[in-house]
Amino acid sequence: MKRKLAILAAAFATAGLAACSAPSTTVMTESGKRVTLEPAETLQAYHWSLVNVVQPDGTSNQTGVSLDRPLNLTFLEDVVALQNLCNNLNASYQLSDNRIQFSQVVGTMMMCNDPELMQYERDVATQLPTATSWSLASTDQTQANAPAPVLSLHFENGDTWRFAGEQTNETKYGSTAETVFLEVAPQPEACPSSAGTCLKVRPVYYDGQGLQTGAGDWVFFQPDAIQGYNHLVGVGTVLRTKRYDMNRGADGEVGHAYVLDMVVQSM
Repeated sequence: MKRKLAILAAAFATAGLAACSAPSTTVMTESGKRVTLEPAETLQAYHWSLVNVVQPDGTSNQTGVSLDRPLNLTFLEDVVALQNLCNNLNASYQLSDNRIQFSQVVGTMMMCNDPELMQYERDVATQLPTATSWSLASTDQTQANAPAPVLSLHFENGDTWRFAGEQTNETKYGSTAETVFLEVAPQPEACPSSAGTCLKVRPVYYDGQGLQTGAGDWVFFQPDAIQGYNHLVGVGTVLRTKRYDMNRGADGEVGHAYVLDMVVQSM
């Protein structure tokens, strides 16, 4: 069942350039703002997908990485979430220069239909607390075709786990998300100011008990305006989205980016 994840050769070609010094990372938001992140900030600014495990003799071990969904780490202020396993797992962590210390991994304890994945989850949960240090290789992420940042976790047994980074939406858009519920009408309509058809969308509002208290005016969205959402013509939906502010243009006008969080209702 091992369908191997392609190695990110371009990223790892530069992995040794500045790994020891843990460089800052410069990113460009969707609105064109350059942001420089310190190493610890870079940890939280990316989702990290495991690409390979390098053993002490230098050989690369693909165990676990060959699964359809590689281990993903998302670092929050003092907690790391482990994703793409059988269960939702997390651990606290502490940084001190290039040292890193993880607590015991905790989370849900559901059995998995895939024995290989279940065993891999146990192995990950056992080994993560034995991490001793971390290093970061990065390049100027504002440059076209820049290789992804590479995070390396180093362990007591000599293994090194190497991860490729993908920007979080907060990093990409340069703002914190606001939860917004949107109703999408079943039938698209002609866009009022451009060719083609648009989604007819309005905000909906709920109280603390989850009861709808009202709705806003209908507006028109481009078909791809809600990231992750594909509209089925004839089916109305209520969506929970994450809305990010985006500054547009020299006048500071604020636009919005929407990312689908979940489909609440289909009608």
